[in-house]
Amino acid sequence: MACVGQQNVDGKRIPFGFNRRSLPHFAKDDYGPESKGFVASSYLTGLTPTEFYFHAMGGREGLIDTAVKTADTGYISRRLMKALEDVMVKYDGTVRTSKEMIVTFLYGEDGMAGEHFENIGLDLPGLNNEKLSEKYNLAHNIESERSQKKLDEAMGPKRAKLVVQDRELQTLLKEEMVMLKSDRDYLRDSLLK
Repeated sequence: MACVGQQNVDGKRIPFGFNRRSLPHFAKDDYGPESKGFVASSYLTGLTPTEFYFHAMGGREGLIDTAVKTADTGYISRRLMKALEDVMVKYDGTVRTSKEMIVTFLYGEDGMAGEHFENIGLDLPGLNNEKLSEKYNLAHNIESERSQKKLDEAMGPKRAKLVVQDRELQTLLKEEMVMLKSDRDYLRDSLLK
């Protein structure tokens, strides 16, 4: 908010582009902040024409760097993939090339594969309507003492009371139950095929 600051081209202050000066309307051999690219104004108050020009010079270099680096990193990434395409994890846990040269004795240096970290059970297809309602239908069981206790533990007695009294929320919970039954039936059909 105070000022934009010093503008850089090639990691240096704005160079002399004309005869010993950065722009033609500065004096020769002027090394002052204004003539060497210091933008004292802020975006809020607006830049002077010379500040705007110097800022555009620095911004243009940033855009060019971004474009060039995108191509460079893309090419480096491609070369890396080509170099590693014959590397694979073998049954003994080692990582080897196609010529059986060992790259690592243990995959990832710790032997843990990301796809085996978690095992999440899916009990939804196996639940009948009664068990499904008991486990997930908060709207239906909200008056029961067990459900009320669960609500109190989960969100505190004050919030639980608001949930019980909110009719709009009850409607949403009933709609969610209909969706759960529909999802369960879809999963059952998919698993049987």
